Amino acid sequence: MQAHENRLRQLLDSTQQYIVPLFQRFYVWERNYWDTLWDDLVNLIEDDDPQRNHFLGSVVVIPATDSAPGLPRFILIDGQQRIATLLVMLAVLRDGARQADDTELAAEIEQRFLVNQFKHGDDAYKLLLSQSDRIAFQHLIQAKTPRPEHRLCQCYDFYAKKVNAPHAPDRRALLSATMDRLALVTITLAPTDNPYLVFESLNFKGHKLTEADLIRNYLFMRIPTDQQEALYQQYWLPMQDALGDDLTEYVRHFLMRSGAFVKQSEVYVTLKNRLAQSDARAALQELATFARYYAKLLSPGQEPSKALLAALERINRLDVTTVYPFLLNVYHDYDRRALSEAALVEVLATLENYLVRRFVCGLATNQLNKIFPPLYAQTQQQNTAGFVSALQQSLQPKGYPSDAQFRAKLREVKLYGRGALEQKARFLLETLEHSYRHREPMEFATLTIEHVMPQTLTDEWRSHLGVEWQTTHELYLHTLGNLTLTGYNSPLSNNQFADKCQQFAKSHVELNHYFKKVEHWRKEDILQRAAVLTEQALQCWPYFGDTAAAISDGDDVTGTKPESVTVLGTTHLVKNWRGVLTQTLETLATAEPAKFAQVLEQYPHYIAASPQGFRGPKPFGADYFIETNLAASSIVRFCQRAVATMGLPPDAWTVQVKPVIANAE
Repeated sequence: MQAHENRLRQLLDSTQQYIVPLFQRFYVWERNYWDTLWDDLVNLIEDDDPQRNHFLGSVVVIPATDSAPGLPRFILIDGQQRIATLLVMLAVLRDGARQADDTELAAEIEQRFLVNQFKHGDDAYKLLLSQSDRIAFQHLIQAKTPRPEHRLCQCYDFYAKKVNAPHAPDRRALLSATMDRLALVTITLAPTDNPYLVFESLNFKGHKLTEADLIRNYLFMRIPTDQQEALYQQYWLPMQDALGDDLTEYVRHFLMRSGAFVKQSEVYVTLKNRLAQSDARAALQELATFARYYAKLLSPGQEPSKALLAALERINRLDVTTVYPFLLNVYHDYDRRALSEAALVEVLATLENYLVRRFVCGLATNQLNKIFPPLYAQTQQQNTAGFVSALQQSLQPKGYPSDAQFRAKLREVKLYGRGALEQKARFLLETLEHSYRHREPMEFATLTIEHVMPQTLTDEWRSHLGVEWQTTHELYLHTLGNLTLTGYNSPLSNNQFADKCQQFAKSHVELNHYFKKVEHWRKEDILQRAAVLTEQALQCWPYFGDTAAAISDGDDVTGTKPESVTVLGTTHLVKNWRGVLTQTLETLATAEPAKFAQVLEQYPHYIAASPQGFRGPKPFGADYFIETNLAASSIVRFCQRAVATMGLPPDAWTVQVKPVIANAE
């Protein structure tokens, strides 16, 4: 390894070529880098000391194996961002000189610094960028128009505005400062040095390599030089074009398909360790194969099968990408005809069923990262009666809610909210509507979610709801029974129930036909509609597990008496449901006071600073009162809501009950 300090003129003012290897990152500099370089040049020109230079950084090269006496070639390991940017600026100076009829300056810049005079084709260029940057760069060096859409062309436009501004420095002064006052350290590696290891450790001005950059680098440095270009065009470039910014995440999911969880920050290290003794070309080919499947998972429109397209779109609407490692394996089976199209559709339906039930029952999503990577291997081990059946057997013991659990939760769970929660609520409602099997396709895009009992209550609505209007509104506003789909959301707003029913009667949405025979809309009515829709949902996502293993989660507390309540892992004995309520709130408030403040804010009709309006107030702490005149079912629902509001998992709160045996007469 040799290091020499020199100027840009020494780097460019001779017949030679610098080649950016495939393992290099692409051109990534942006305006802030261009601005910094311009300011450095202007400062040099305006400095009173003509001997002062500006250190630009290091350039690392290694002699290329295919160099010829007439054209020495060097692999540019580090420095392409700076060298490419400076050459673009020189092209701007040349073009400006031509427009100003300064043919001498234009010829000097082109023939000495931009091209290798008397060379042809790619040999004519001082710098040979990688394929994705090469065309745009060569357009600029050749002064071709129109220019393509590319960051290098944006760089050209940036410097063209600077150079041609009214008070810009003189072109010759700019050229002199660029060629003779920008200092670089050129590090030339020996042919026996490993250029990739050097490149892997380099980082300039914080522009860190992505995991995908490092992966590309590692693979191509293990492929013979004479094969790199062809394999890059055949495998890597199509994969990169198809996945774009999702490339790193794809590689993570590709690695996880083997069964182990991989952190986002450890994608490169994991792949490098796994491929240490493998053939790089075979690994690249395998990556490209599975990338085609991944592209279809991300964009189902690429899938020619209408049945698969529809099933994939439904999975994506659930916004659970943790299924992708498993699906990559399954898609591979389908692609090599080890799994039929019908079976793959069933697999997707099974996953949807599993995910919907878990979402409704509030099961933690962070467990899915542990569930799905090893799922394919586990399913294959049980695959005696068909893959779909084996998958269902594998999923049942992994937190798959029973009918009793699903039924109890769906009637009460908060479905509507911002972002992903609203999208899932819409997905559930559209699925229920679709289950009516319309003769003509339903245009769901024109529909919005409507709250039958409105989000903002008028005096008429408060009167309509009755004495318990506060608790009814707080507990049931965003639940299934109170939600529907309509194209009249804005006109309906917070209209009275009778007015809404008139609009529902005109609707083509089957969900709204339910209201034809409903005269009022109170707590009992919301729960009744929720029960009807829940039974319909059980048909949309039928239980696929062993029925004998299904157990109730204890949410139906009718005819029961509580024995104990467990909050955040601590069990407390209780005598009645009021004890359950009091002990739950006291434990939550003590353990998580900051989070508990959200409960105080969202449920003022259950816990408040004043007892006014409470039918059974009980002091709570030094400053609050809680409403204890509540039915057992309301206490259960409120405790579950309090836990959810604080961001705690559902199993942070459980209650042990026993049946109440009536006295025999």
